[in-house]
Amino acid sequence: MTVEYRLDVYTAAGVLQAVLTGSASGGFRTLTYNKRVNEGGLLQFSLDGTDPMVALLEDKGIVEVWRRNLAESIAWYCDMIGLYRKQERFYSTGPEFVATCQHPLALLGWRTIGWLAGTADRSMFIADPAETVMKVMVDYNASANATVANGREREPNTLGITVQADGANGNVVDWYCAWDNLLESLRELAQVGGGDYDLVSTGAAAWEFRWYTGQLGTDRTASLIFSLEHGNMANPVYRLDRLREATAAIVCGDGVGAARNVTIRTGTDYAAGNDIEIVHANGMLTTVAGRETAGDRKLLERQAEPTFDFDVLQAGAKLYGRDYFLGDLVTARYDVVEETRKIVAIGVDWKVDGKEVITVEAGQV
Repeated sequence: MTVEYRLDVYTAAGVLQAVLTGSASGGFRTLTYNKRVNEGGLLQFSLDGTDPMVALLEDKGIVEVWRRNLAESIAWYCDMIGLYRKQERFYSTGPEFVATCQHPLALLGWRTIGWLAGTADRSMFIADPAETVMKVMVDYNASANATVANGREREPNTLGITVQADGANGNVVDWYCAWDNLLESLRELAQVGGGDYDLVSTGAAAWEFRWYTGQLGTDRTASLIFSLEHGNMANPVYRLDRLREATAAIVCGDGVGAARNVTIRTGTDYAAGNDIEIVHANGMLTTVAGRETAGDRKLLERQAEPTFDFDVLQAGAKLYGRDYFLGDLVTARYDVVEETRKIVAIGVDWKVDGKEVITVEAGQV
């Protein structure tokens, strides 16, 4: 039996409307989706334009993608959730309909950090764990505490979001985020925060914001190796670009002249023989921790950029959906190169003839 997909379609309130299977008639004809750690993704499927299901789709309706492959011992599991936001109707050999849905993380992109600059523990965080900062940002801008009574400049309507209890994990940071887009600020913080995050379905149109220390997935570096020898890698290309590298940051914070506060940071590739300076000036940086965080971010942007690109083959011994998932850490090996990589993105393309193409992006940790 080949891989199977189904779509469970709900209203925006979470009421089940239909269960669709892939078929040339009476079901979806094509199905594609992609998802990326800390960013979300898109889901798209096509229907016959005369299908009664078209009339049942409503704005922000919830579509779940379920996947299984009994021949490979993969039982039904929900691999993607999308919120219906876009439609396209056209005529080729007959009426056609294409629906596009956004990953639930898009909900966080609908909110800003609606607090005045310098508001302690709302738009300005000093020496706090990254998990704590993220959860406060979500709680006071996209959850029940996002109220004018609490001091936010605007009280938005509910998004059905709750926040997981804080474990105070992650790197200690200073973070300034007044008026930033909430999702964009979370994404930037994750780059230096020591963990990932997600919105997880907990019921009908209900989502919980969760933090994952280290990475979203599981550390499989000891058990999952992508290599030519293992038959699960093709077209490997490794590059190491040092053209824009910087390894030492002089961070100038508040104060002027001789009274200016300055903090020095060095990057992971700093050495006596690899000393390349940059300067970052920001008068808003009033603490050592804040200057350290800012310096680390700038050095991360200018870090020597090793890229290790390869195609992942769905070899029988190691399959997506059974042996690895989005956010997992794996080992990639080619020639003299062996690196720990994180599965940062998954793409799926299914056609009505049953052919499935899965693409995997293994990014830097």
